[in-house]
Amino acid sequence: MQTTITKSFNFEAAHQFDGYNEKCAKLHGHSYRFEVTISGPVITNGNYEGMITDFLEVSRIVDKEIISQWDHTLLNTVVSFRPTAELLAAEIFKRLKKAGLSVSKVRLWETEKSSATVME
Repeated sequence: MQTTITKSFNFEAAHQFDGYNEKCAKLHGHSYRFEVTISGPVITNGNYEGMITDFLEVSRIVDKEIISQWDHTLLNTVVSFRPTAELLAAEIFKRLKKAGLSVSKVRLWETEKSSATVME
């Protein structure tokens, strides 16, 4: 049986899109929210019995790999790509996978009504 857990996170950051002809070309900020979904079997014994993984461990990894590096920054200066919602969601997915989480989906909201989703 496959089970998923999802945890939400927030960070504040600014960005701008050089070479873009709409208002987002100007420097502006967002209160980003993102969800990380982890998939896997439920552990049947030991300290994590009944869990896929510990929510606290997910929080530690997300804080180290994403929040501590992106919160209250100008994203254009901390990532090597145009910081669109789509590419930020993909970068979160990639970094968390590399850190050892069994990520199956990342959904990033740039505004309350606009989000990008990356799935495996």
